[in-house]
Amino acid sequence: MTWGQGRAVVEDMLRRGHLERVPANRNESTHLLTKARIHLTTAAAIAGSDPETAYDALYSAARKALTAILVEQGLRPTREGGHEAAISAVEAQMDPPMGETLRPYRRLRRRRGQGDYYGAAEQVHPDDVALDLPAAAAIVDMAETLCSSEVLTVFTPEIR
Repeated sequence: MTWGQGRAVVEDMLRRGHLERVPANRNESTHLLTKARIHLTTAAAIAGSDPETAYDALYSAARKALTAILVEQGLRPTREGGHEAAISAVEAQMDPPMGETLRPYRRLRRRRGQGDYYGAAEQVHPDDVALDLPAAAAIVDMAETLCSSEVLTVFTPEIR
């Protein structure tokens, strides 16, 4: 992958402290993707008995998958950038062509937050997990494909 698409966004995120450069690490990205798969399995297994935790797990799977892509490139979201940094950096590089797969992430994030901050009327239900588990799985699938394909290259800022 060349660093034409998304370079300006990633450089701006680095300048603002929303991303940081780290050594590219295949073992770490593999670990994150393994954890993401486990989270998907957990979400499916407990959706009926604990849908809020199941939804948190499916969202965590998607977030860890996006972070794995960045780790392969020698990047990592910071506390300052938070969960939004992962999607912003990956989207800048991959949309297009992978926007359709990435698009549900922010909705997953909002819905997950509702489980933490809203009352009974907005609680997460097993149907929410069933509806959104495929979207989280698609993000994990995409990340696994990218990380195993050797198309991701380490980010190096342009010399200015």
